[in-house]
Amino acid sequence: MNDKFDIGDLQKPDSLAQLVDGISPEIYQSLKTAIELGKWEDGSRLSSEQLESCIQAIILYEAKNIPEEQRTGVDLSAACSSKEAAADSVQPLIVTQGSKDIH
Repeated sequence: MNDKFDIGDLQKPDSLAQLVDGISPEIYQSLKTAIELGKWEDGSRLSSEQLESCIQAIILYEAKNIPEEQRTGVDLSAACSSKEAAADSVQPLIVTQGSKDIH
């Protein structure tokens, strides 16, 4: 299989649904990897616009193709509530330098 393609062969999708339908499982995984690493497979960094577009694409793909319990960020509320509980118990750090306390 030849992984090379001519960018001239690409056409802009007519709708968001068409765009999501064009995302294969392989493309989905490549987008997730790019987001996780902050760079494309060739090593070039994602711009903030590319990062945002990739995130939107995987969210849309997952909404259509991935069971809810397996989607990215499915249990964010549990993580947020545990962080809030931890924040409630945070104590100020006091560092002693010589005879002076630093807050």
